[in-house]
Order: sequence, then C-alpha cells, then structure tokens
Amino acid sequence: MATTAGGHSQVPSRTRHHRMVKNELTETPHPAWARSMVDSLRPDWTAVLEAKIFTETVHGPFPEEAWRRILLDFFCVVEAFPKYMGVYLAKTTFGQVPGDHLARDWLIGNIRTEALHAQWYADWAAALGIGFDELVSHRPCPEVGALYEYLWSVCYRGGLAEAFGAVNYAIEGVTGEWTRLVLPAFRDRYGDDAAALRWLTEHAEYDDAHPREAFELIKLTVRDGAEHAKVESAVRRSLELFRRAFDASYENRAFPVNIT
Repeated sequence: MATTAGGHSQVPSRTRHHRMVKNELTETPHPAWARSMVDSLRPDWTAVLEAKIFTETVHGPFPEEAWRRILLDFFCVVEAFPKYMGVYLAKTTFGQVPGDHLARDWLIGNIRTEALHAQWYADWAAALGIGFDELVSHRPCPEVGALYEYLWSVCYRGGLAEAFGAVNYAIEGVTGEWTRLVLPAFRDRYGDDAAALRWLTEHAEYDDAHPREAFELIKLTVRDGAEHAKVESAVRRSLELFRRAFDASYENRAFPVNIT
C-alpha cells in the first residue's frame, strides 16, 4: 500500500494494484515437489498437444467440420471459466491464511479478463458458420460434459491449490500451447479477420503469464506436503479429460453442424 506525504496509507488504483499483484507473482525457483510434479505430468500434457485435431490442422487438410463440432462442444467450458474462478475466489481470505490475499486479488483481476473470452469465442465460431443461438444452446458430447462437470467439482470440493492446478495451470497452460500450434493454419484461412482470430491470438500470444502465475499460486496456497499429491492428481485428471474431450468431439459425427 502506498503512503501519502502526511503518512496515511493510500489504496493504489485498480490498474496499479493489478500490476503490483502481477509483480508479486514473478516466477520463483520450484521446490523439489513442484519439479517432480511437472516431470510426472509431462506425458499427460504432451498427450493433449498430440490430439488428432491439432496434428491434422497443422499438417492439413484443414478440418473445418471438426472445428465446428469442437467449438460447439467446448463453448460450455469457455463460458464457465470465470464462474469456475468465482467459486474458489469465495474460498480465499483477506490475510488470514498465507498466500490467500494474493490469490484473492489475482482472481478478482483475472475474472474480469476471462469475462471477455466468451464473446471472442462466439466471434470465432461465427467465422466458422456457427450462429450465436446455436452456440449457446448446444448440448456438448458426454466427454466434454465430463470435463465441464469435473472442473465444477474440483472448484467446489478441492482446495485452492487443486483448483488453480486443474483450471488455470492445466487448462490455460496447455491451451496456450495448442493455440500456438494451430494459429498459423487459421491465419492462412481467415487472413486479417481480427474478430475471427482474437480468441486464438490472445491465448497463443498474450496468455502465457496466467499459467506461470497460477503455478506460483499453487506453491503459495498448498497447505502441506499431504496436499502435493492432491494437486498433481487434479492437474492430471484435468489434462486426461481435456484430451478425451478433444478426441470425442473430433470423432463425433452424430450431429449435423449448420452453416449459417
């Protein structure tokens, strides 16, 4: 908190305060348990990036029909993202527990950012011929539904560190990587259509900080050694369900995709 010339404490502005929170979450050396967790999860992380939808998009031909199915199916997860974060925001304290104050402020700032992503996603879907009403009323395939429900569950039932791991580290982290893989193919297809590419561009080029910060928040909010295994399990399950969801949506030709 800043101090005025008269010696009184002054609350920093929202922008300056958010910048201060970000500065406090610069990357620090990982303790042994965190390094071990990252190494153990690498196969699960890589498995998401090797999903057929991404390899086919990179190498061609461009799987437009499959992307329509995926955008329809995954909208429920994208739209729920700030809601997930709101659930574990409610678990934070204001300075009563170490790490919680910083976690609280980070979540408040990033929920505001995440609120924009659903509209950007709808713009991306529109470029692929998906109408807004179709997008918001779509019922996802069971595997995407399982991911959607698991994320709700871990946010409600897990600890703060588990929620940061399953949602912000796992889903946001690997999404930053797969969007970088497929963005060139979408740019080739949609050229300078900024609205069509904004969701992909933001996640591929500007969203790297969130997973890094989430990992720092995991380290700050994990309560004891017994919780390390729970965090690792939460991240692994999130990655496993993410890969299964992509594969199922890619293969699901049971429902037609209307082109408007």
